[in-house]
Amino acid sequence: MRGSGRNIRWPGAAPLRVAAVRLLLFACLSCIGFPFQPSTARGQENPTPNQKPTREPAMEAAAALEATLIQAIAKAEKSVVAIARIRKEAQPPAVADDAGLRSRLEGLDFSPDVTRPDFVPHDFATGVVVDAKGLILTNYHVLGDREHSEYMVWVQRKPYRAVVKAADSWLDLAVLKIEATDLTPVTWGNARNLKKGQIVLSLGNPYAIARDGEASATWGIISNLSRQAPPPAREPHPTEGKETLHHYGTLIHTDAKLELGTSGGALVNLQGEMVGLTTSLAALLGYEKSGGFAIPVDDDFRKALETLKAGRMPEYGFLGVAPAILTLEERQRGRYGARIVDVVPATPAAQAGLLPGDIVTAVNDLKVADDVELIRRLSGAPAGSEVALQVERGAHLGRPGKPLLLKVQLSKKRVDPSRPGYAEVADAPWRGMKVEYSTAAPSFRERNRDLDPLGSVAVV
Repeated sequence: MRGSGRNIRWPGAAPLRVAAVRLLLFACLSCIGFPFQPSTARGQENPTPNQKPTREPAMEAAAALEATLIQAIAKAEKSVVAIARIRKEAQPPAVADDAGLRSRLEGLDFSPDVTRPDFVPHDFATGVVVDAKGLILTNYHVLGDREHSEYMVWVQRKPYRAVVKAADSWLDLAVLKIEATDLTPVTWGNARNLKKGQIVLSLGNPYAIARDGEASATWGIISNLSRQAPPPAREPHPTEGKETLHHYGTLIHTDAKLELGTSGGALVNLQGEMVGLTTSLAALLGYEKSGGFAIPVDDDFRKALETLKAGRMPEYGFLGVAPAILTLEERQRGRYGARIVDVVPATPAAQAGLLPGDIVTAVNDLKVADDVELIRRLSGAPAGSEVALQVERGAHLGRPGKPLLLKVQLSKKRVDPSRPGYAEVADAPWRGMKVEYSTAAPSFRERNRDLDPLGSVAVV
């Protein structure tokens, strides 16, 4: 620990690395008799031998921080649950060639009792209560093979069987349903208010330690914001972009320990409000350690969650441009934005009048730093929503272009994940046909130049 000019270590423990612990360390050392004393002014007499060092301010500060942590955990932990995935692979035991014994065993259930508190599942994760009537939010990736899996949820030692209500691969979110009506939904915070260095708490089920539904807690700080997820295991189709929105840089990075099993847990602030859904993804493909990431709770997150709670699949925005990063010289001059290289015909971008060479500098008054951030902002917004684009037209090196404000109604983005999503409520057909946004049709990229530039729909 820096501050006194020397390293302080507890015997047999790693160096304290969280800056917020300095205050607690000072208080603890004071309690056990280290000769910390108030600083005296030059020329002031030293304290008499019978005078005790002042310890009350440090102890009061430590107690106040401790009470804050306890209150935040107590507020949020009732809404954090344990999730188990059980593979449907139970088989009857092998028996000798005894026809009578085999006939008696037929039809019997040899699957383990997954409701036992000592049952260790194949896979385990965490979830968050988002509705008092039994709706649980978790990560999409923890579901595994949905058709060949069963799910259990433990809420404060109470076991429930769960079914998948909806699952979205693009935001890596899924909602489960259990038969309960008296749950405590989590209190939402706003990730847009987060700052680096802010203290946060993580509640989850690391290594199935909290598989009875009594969440385990850890803490740390916000290390960084708008971080990119690790690269996907498979290379996506070159025209379809990344595997999830988070590969464009949405994630909260924290140094709180997020071990295996904490995916789907709650990252909360000191008020006990959830600001992120934790996801323990490997920092590098093939690397054995997990990085501390969380999906931010923001407007796009909440809109997608409401759709999933209704058992439907969210639809995400599509503009129809090929953006590029600004030149090195432009960025060194402090310019920001995404330069439009190409405008796809029969898309909202073409209908709004965007042109190659335009620079998009903001979306809905939020500054766009580069091409990746432009895609992130548009691909997280709902399909059909209207966005305001601030554009510079005719910009050259060292000279800004003419400012324009273009309002665009987004179409729907085609998402092509390695594992498809799921919705309990299917889209109703229209006159026996499934009607889709043309931009989400499989053949759109090959056929867009033949479509009506004013808009069209696809029948799939």
